Amino acid sequence: MKEIVNSPLLLGLIIVGILYITAFSLTYFKKAYTHCLELGISKEKLKAVIKSSLFFSIVPSLSIVVGLFVLIPALGTVWSWWRLSVIGSLSYETMISGSVASVGMLSGFFVLIPLGKKLCMSVQKTASASTWKYVLSGVFMLCLFSVYVPVLLIGDTIQALVMITGLIIAVALGILASKPGLKWLNDFIMAFSMIGGMVSSLLWVKLFS
Repeated sequence: MKEIVNSPLLLGLIIVGILYITAFSLTYFKKAYTHCLELGISKEKLKAVIKSSLFFSIVPSLSIVVGLFVLIPALGTVWSWWRLSVIGSLSYETMISGSVASVGMLSGFFVLIPLGKKLCMSVQKTASASTWKYVLSGVFMLCLFSVYVPVLLIGDTIQALVMITGLIIAVALGILASKPGLKWLNDFIMAFSMIGGMVSSLLWVKLFS
Protein backbone atom coordinates (compact mmCIF):
# COMPACT_ATOMS: atom_id res chain seq x y z
CA MET A 1 0.00 0.00 0.00
CA LYS A 2 2.69 2.52 1.01
CA GLU A 3 4.73 1.68 -2.07
CA ILE A 4 1.73 2.46 -4.31
CA VAL A 5 0.60 5.74 -2.71
CA ASN A 6 4.18 7.07 -2.69
CA SER A 7 5.23 5.77 -6.11
CA PRO A 8 6.69 8.12 -8.77
CA LEU A 9 4.09 6.85 -11.28
CA LEU A 10 1.19 7.95 -9.08
CA LEU A 11 2.88 11.29 -8.43
CA GLY A 12 3.32 11.85 -12.17
CA LEU A 13 -0.30 10.96 -12.93
CA ILE A 14 -1.57 13.30 -10.23
CA ILE A 15 0.61 16.18 -11.44
CA VAL A 16 -0.76 15.68 -14.97
CA GLY A 17 -4.31 15.63 -13.60
CA ILE A 18 -3.88 18.80 -11.57
CA LEU A 19 -2.20 20.61 -14.48
CA TYR A 20 -5.12 19.62 -16.72
CA ILE A 21 -7.69 20.92 -14.20
CA THR A 22 -5.71 24.14 -13.75
CA ALA A 23 -5.60 24.71 -17.52
CA PHE A 24 -9.32 23.91 -17.75
CA SER A 25 -10.13 26.44 -15.00
CA LEU A 26 -7.96 29.17 -16.53
CA THR A 27 -9.57 28.62 -19.95
CA TYR A 28 -13.06 29.09 -18.56
CA PHE A 29 -11.91 32.03 -16.46
CA LYS A 30 -10.69 33.76 -19.63
CA LYS A 31 -13.94 32.98 -21.44
CA ALA A 32 -16.01 34.29 -18.52
CA TYR A 33 -13.90 37.47 -18.28
CA THR A 34 -14.24 38.12 -22.01
CA HIS A 35 -17.99 37.53 -21.90
CA CYS A 36 -18.39 39.94 -18.98
CA LEU A 37 -16.60 42.63 -20.99
CA GLU A 38 -18.95 41.93 -23.91
CA LEU A 39 -21.91 42.45 -21.56
CA GLY A 40 -20.59 45.90 -20.69
CA ILE A 41 -19.18 45.18 -17.22
CA SER A 42 -16.22 47.45 -16.51
CA LYS A 43 -12.73 46.12 -15.87
CA GLU A 44 -12.69 47.89 -12.49
CA LYS A 45 -15.73 45.91 -11.30
CA LEU A 46 -14.25 42.69 -12.60
CA LYS A 47 -10.97 43.35 -10.79
CA ALA A 48 -12.87 43.98 -7.55
CA VAL A 49 -14.77 40.71 -7.96
CA ILE A 50 -11.55 38.81 -8.70
CA LYS A 51 -9.81 40.25 -5.63
CA SER A 52 -12.67 39.41 -3.29
CA SER A 53 -13.01 35.92 -4.80
CA LEU A 54 -9.31 35.28 -4.30
CA PHE A 55 -9.53 36.30 -0.66
CA PHE A 56 -12.62 34.21 0.08
CA SER A 57 -11.07 31.22 -1.72
CA ILE A 58 -7.61 31.31 -0.16
CA VAL A 59 -8.63 31.98 3.45
CA PRO A 60 -10.99 28.98 3.82
CA SER A 61 -8.31 26.85 2.17
CA LEU A 62 -6.27 27.11 5.37
CA SER A 63 -8.46 24.38 6.82
CA ILE A 64 -7.76 22.21 3.77
CA VAL A 65 -4.01 22.60 4.33
CA VAL A 66 -4.50 21.48 7.92
CA GLY A 67 -6.59 18.56 6.67
CA LEU A 68 -3.81 17.60 4.28
CA PHE A 69 -1.40 17.08 7.16
CA VAL A 70 -4.08 15.08 8.98
CA LEU A 71 -4.58 12.74 6.01
CA ILE A 72 -0.90 12.22 5.16
CA PRO A 73 -0.25 9.58 7.87
CA ALA A 74 -3.18 7.48 6.61
CA LEU A 75 -3.08 8.01 2.84
CA GLY A 76 0.39 9.33 2.06
CA THR A 77 1.31 12.76 0.73
CA VAL A 78 0.55 12.20 -2.96
CA TRP A 79 -2.91 10.64 -2.66
CA SER A 80 -3.99 13.08 0.08
CA TRP A 81 -2.96 15.96 -2.17
CA TRP A 82 -5.05 14.57 -5.03
CA ARG A 83 -8.16 13.81 -2.99
CA LEU A 84 -8.30 17.23 -1.32
CA SER A 85 -7.40 19.06 -4.55
CA VAL A 86 -9.90 17.40 -6.89
CA ILE A 87 -11.98 14.50 -5.62
CA GLY A 88 -12.83 14.79 -1.97
CA SER A 89 -14.32 17.18 0.53
CA LEU A 90 -12.55 18.03 3.77
CA SER A 91 -15.74 17.51 5.76
CA TYR A 92 -15.73 13.75 5.18
CA GLU A 93 -12.25 12.93 3.92
CA THR A 94 -10.80 13.24 7.42
CA MET A 95 -13.46 10.85 8.74
CA ILE A 96 -13.11 8.12 6.14
CA SER A 97 -9.33 8.19 5.75
CA GLY A 98 -9.00 5.07 7.89
CA SER A 99 -11.49 3.19 5.74
CA VAL A 100 -9.74 4.30 2.56
CA ALA A 101 -6.41 3.05 3.88
CA SER A 102 -7.97 -0.30 4.83
CA VAL A 103 -10.34 -1.15 1.96
CA GLY A 104 -9.76 1.47 -0.72
CA MET A 105 -12.29 3.56 -2.67
CA LEU A 106 -11.78 2.43 -6.26
CA SER A 107 -15.35 1.13 -6.54
CA GLY A 108 -16.58 4.72 -6.81
CA PHE A 109 -14.49 5.30 -9.93
CA PHE A 110 -15.83 2.18 -11.63
CA VAL A 111 -19.40 3.31 -10.93
CA LEU A 112 -18.87 6.91 -12.08
CA ILE A 113 -17.09 6.12 -15.34
CA PRO A 114 -20.11 4.41 -17.02
CA LEU A 115 -22.94 5.99 -15.00
CA GLY A 116 -21.64 9.40 -13.84
CA LYS A 117 -23.03 11.47 -16.73
CA LYS A 118 -26.43 9.77 -16.56
CA LEU A 119 -26.66 10.33 -12.80
CA CYS A 120 -25.74 14.02 -13.15
CA MET A 121 -28.31 14.57 -15.90
CA SER A 122 -30.99 12.87 -13.79
CA VAL A 123 -30.20 15.11 -10.81
CA GLN A 124 -30.32 18.23 -13.01
CA LYS A 125 -33.72 17.26 -14.44
CA THR A 126 -35.08 16.64 -10.96
CA ALA A 127 -33.59 19.87 -9.64
CA SER A 128 -35.20 21.95 -12.37
CA ALA A 129 -38.66 20.73 -11.35
CA SER A 130 -38.39 20.76 -7.56
CA THR A 131 -36.21 21.42 -4.54
CA TRP A 132 -35.66 17.72 -3.78
CA LYS A 133 -31.96 18.03 -4.53
CA TYR A 134 -31.52 20.06 -1.32
CA VAL A 135 -33.46 17.49 0.69
CA LEU A 136 -31.47 14.59 -0.76
CA SER A 137 -28.16 16.38 -0.19
CA GLY A 138 -29.06 17.12 3.43
CA VAL A 139 -30.21 13.56 4.08
CA PHE A 140 -27.02 12.19 2.56
CA MET A 141 -24.81 14.31 4.82
CA LEU A 142 -26.89 13.41 7.90
CA CYS A 143 -26.53 9.70 7.08
CA LEU A 144 -22.81 10.12 6.54
CA PHE A 145 -22.29 11.81 9.88
CA SER A 146 -24.61 9.40 11.70
CA VAL A 147 -22.38 6.53 10.56
CA TYR A 148 -18.94 8.01 11.20
CA VAL A 149 -19.46 10.32 14.18
CA PRO A 150 -20.34 7.44 16.59
CA VAL A 151 -17.25 5.60 15.37
CA LEU A 152 -15.10 8.59 16.24
CA LEU A 153 -16.72 9.04 19.64
CA ILE A 154 -16.67 5.39 20.73
CA GLY A 155 -13.50 4.13 19.08
CA ASP A 156 -10.86 6.04 21.03
CA THR A 157 -10.96 8.40 24.03
CA ILE A 158 -8.33 10.83 22.73
CA GLN A 159 -9.94 10.87 19.29
CA ALA A 160 -13.33 11.63 20.84
CA LEU A 161 -11.91 14.44 23.00
CA VAL A 162 -10.19 16.03 20.00
CA MET A 163 -13.45 15.94 18.07
CA ILE A 164 -15.44 17.43 20.96
CA THR A 165 -12.82 20.18 21.41
CA GLY A 166 -13.03 21.09 17.74
CA LEU A 167 -16.83 21.09 17.96
CA ILE A 168 -16.81 23.44 20.96
CA ILE A 169 -14.43 25.82 19.16
CA ALA A 170 -16.60 25.74 16.02
CA VAL A 171 -19.79 26.48 17.97
CA ALA A 172 -18.11 29.31 19.90
CA LEU A 173 -16.77 30.88 16.71
CA GLY A 174 -20.17 30.49 15.06
CA ILE A 175 -21.79 32.42 17.90
CA LEU A 176 -19.15 35.14 17.67
CA ALA A 177 -19.52 35.32 13.88
CA SER A 178 -23.23 36.16 14.27
CA LYS A 179 -22.31 39.43 16.00
CA PRO A 180 -21.85 42.68 14.02
CA GLY A 181 -18.33 43.23 12.82
CA LEU A 182 -17.30 39.59 13.29
CA LYS A 183 -18.88 38.00 10.21
CA TRP A 184 -15.38 37.53 8.77
CA LEU A 185 -14.94 34.69 11.29
CA ASN A 186 -17.24 32.53 9.17
CA ASP A 187 -14.35 31.99 6.76
CA PHE A 188 -12.06 30.77 9.53
CA ILE A 189 -14.35 28.51 11.59
CA MET A 190 -13.24 25.21 10.05
CA ALA A 191 -9.57 26.17 10.02
CA PHE A 192 -9.53 27.37 13.64
CA SER A 193 -11.58 24.42 14.93
CA MET A 194 -9.26 21.92 13.24
CA ILE A 195 -6.13 23.67 14.45
CA GLY A 196 -7.58 23.93 17.96
CA GLY A 197 -8.50 20.26 17.94
CA MET A 198 -5.02 19.26 16.80
CA VAL A 199 -3.36 21.42 19.46
CA SER A 200 -5.67 20.00 22.13
CA SER A 201 -4.58 16.49 21.18
CA LEU A 202 -1.21 17.21 22.80
CA LEU A 203 -2.99 17.78 26.12
CA TRP A 204 -5.31 14.77 25.77
CA VAL A 205 -2.43 12.46 24.89
CA LYS A 206 -0.51 13.63 27.94
CA LEU A 207 -3.53 13.11 30.21
CA PHE A 208 -4.88 9.82 28.91
CA SER A 209 -1.89 7.95 27.43
